[in-house]
Amino acid sequence: MKSTVLLTTLSLLLSPASAQTETFEERCEGLTESFSAADTSILIADYVTQGTNITFPETIAAGNTCLKFIISSTDMCRLRLNVSTSDTSSVIVEVFLPTDWEAEGKRFLMTGNGGLGGCIQYADMTYGTSLGFAVVGHDNGHAGDSGLPFLNRAEVVKDYAWRALYTAGQVGKSVVNHFYPSNINKSYYIGCSSGGRQGMKAAQDFPEEYDGIVSAAPAVDFHAVIAAGGHVFKSTGPAGSATHLTQDQWNAVHQLVVAQCDGIDGVLDNVIEDPMKCQPRPEALLCGPGQTWASDQCLTAAQVLTVRKVYSPIYGNDGKLISPRLNPLTKEFVGYRAMYGGVASYITEGWYKYALYNDPTWTVQNDFNWNVVDHDFQQDLYGVGTDKTDLTDAKNNNTRILMYHGLADCLISSENSYRYYERVSRDMGLPSDDLDEFYRFFPISGLDHCTGGDGAGFVGGSVQYSTPGALNVDPADSVLMTMVKWVEQGIAPETLTGRKLVGGVVTGARAHCKHPLKTTYKGTGDPNLASSWECKTA
Repeated sequence: MKSTVLLTTLSLLLSPASAQTETFEERCEGLTESFSAADTSILIADYVTQGTNITFPETIAAGNTCLKFIISSTDMCRLRLNVSTSDTSSVIVEVFLPTDWEAEGKRFLMTGNGGLGGCIQYADMTYGTSLGFAVVGHDNGHAGDSGLPFLNRAEVVKDYAWRALYTAGQVGKSVVNHFYPSNINKSYYIGCSSGGRQGMKAAQDFPEEYDGIVSAAPAVDFHAVIAAGGHVFKSTGPAGSATHLTQDQWNAVHQLVVAQCDGIDGVLDNVIEDPMKCQPRPEALLCGPGQTWASDQCLTAAQVLTVRKVYSPIYGNDGKLISPRLNPLTKEFVGYRAMYGGVASYITEGWYKYALYNDPTWTVQNDFNWNVVDHDFQQDLYGVGTDKTDLTDAKNNNTRILMYHGLADCLISSENSYRYYERVSRDMGLPSDDLDEFYRFFPISGLDHCTGGDGAGFVGGSVQYSTPGALNVDPADSVLMTMVKWVEQGIAPETLTGRKLVGGVVTGARAHCKHPLKTTYKGTGDPNLASSWECKTA
């Protein structure tokens, strides 16, 4: 999968000379005639002014909605394309082309998706254009965040695994190079969750496409992440079962974890700096004789065992480690809805039902077991597992990889990222000092899944720009611009700046240390100030 594979099929019709005689708006609206690419149709070519409310035609699928509108952050050209990837599949590609692109460094930015991957991250695209990037997004080959489009459509699964990302990048770059008088200087990628997996997929299989990849909370080792969703549901059971905990009960577990572990880092702030040091004892909530939740806010023995299972590593057939435990914090409603709420994860069920088995009657409740998990690992449809640990091509290409993961992530265990990083180190035979040349990992305390949480978790990353007040934070030390400095100036990050946003106001900051160093309180000073923390070896 090299750049020449698709680019050789692209026909670019507008000459640079003619482009210079037209206004930006004229060139934009003329794209319907001037731009052509194989298997590609242009759906929209519009000049959009700053402050415009842009609406999108994405479908609502299986109860999961995509963003329906966004406010443009700058004057730009918006191009929407439909690109065929096979006789039975296609990908919707959006390209945002800001007016100040050349003045701002001639940079290209690809954005990722989330969940089962059918929603374009328009907030990330808009933020990228505010910084002068030409930005591309895509629907990963199907509309809506649901697995239903996978049913008996192998080519759509292939798009989800890798092809939509690769195709959108190729077509998007051809649009950018066609539209502006100058060619792209540097190319970047940013994504979280499934978008983080996509970033690591690019790093593993086609790193030549990007100079810098920002991958957050990546769903690498995809089949383990999917299996964890099934295991958690089977452990908690549906609402009303003896093993199920209500949201209020999980909130009580959260407070118990905070009470037992918050002080380990020396600061009582509802943030666990290193959750791997936290081994919560849920038995502290066990009801005594005659006690109940209604009268005493306690848990039954079956419920305590559920908490134990959720906060323990997951083992499958023959004692094989499938996945690390989930992080021992469960405050966010999204975690309850997706993992603990008595309904099987739509991601887990959607993948097994529609992609793996093509069986609409399949359910986690009735059919999930460790043989299913083994089968999923063995099939590894189109390499969706994203578990390759040899990043030699990325290293040789000088592709920079910045991975970060929230340590309060309620959906994908942060230990999954630690595990992947250490496997890369072992399999490549590179200690951290050598990996630092091209691959760095930043654990972010107090950050939930991609966004949210009680800590200084706003790092200017993917999906964080819907946070109130986010656009008012100076982007100079955002993770995206941190990557730009690494690629273009050779300034490699030792820390990643995070801020705590409350009601749109910054109330604290922390310089999160690069793994394997630990972000450590100095013992004195205001813990809300980054200067009160340091990076230590233990």
